[in-house]
Amino acid sequence: MRLLGGFGCILIGLLLLFSPQLEKKASDQKQEQLIEAFEVLSDVSQKIDDSTEQNEQVIVQNETLKLLDGARGVIRIPKIDLSMMIFEGSGEASLRKGVGMIEPEKEFGKNNVGIAGHRATTYGKQFNRLNELVSNDTIEIQTKDGSYEYVIVNTFIVDRTKVEVLADHKEPLLTLVTCTPIGKKNPTDRLIVQAKLISHD
Repeated sequence: MRLLGGFGCILIGLLLLFSPQLEKKASDQKQEQLIEAFEVLSDVSQKIDDSTEQNEQVIVQNETLKLLDGARGVIRIPKIDLSMMIFEGSGEASLRKGVGMIEPEKEFGKNNVGIAGHRATTYGKQFNRLNELVSNDTIEIQTKDGSYEYVIVNTFIVDRTKVEVLADHKEPLLTLVTCTPIGKKNPTDRLIVQAKLISHD
């Protein structure tokens, strides 16, 4: 009986140990699926002559549209190995699927676009490595209208009430927002990473 109890404790310990990694792997796979679907949808504008192919394409489109409800693009940050979908709004529904565009009416390459994301205790998940970014690191945004490259110019911490960090400037900006410190319940501070536009395709 003691032996079975010991095995049970070991099993529970192993599950607790590997649970964050399994959770991250599942999250990464979900993001890959969403990004792939977004890229497929972006390429759907090509004409297809064969009626069978058209029917198959319509089925793919319908499934893709369900996955991408509210999708605005993809954010990639090479330094921290991050690739996530951007969805409209910063409510819980958007942040469960990816990261959220705080003010969806704003435009990449024209405004100061704010993007909010959760920080998870699992290493590499969501925005939890944002604190590793420094000036001159790059951020890539892919939308249906084109690609935008930004270079980081500033990182700082503000109180969550300081919404003026999202105000428009003379030049187009990208402002990433996440809670800090990581792991704290209901933190009042926000880590801000601001980047300026350097190219647009």
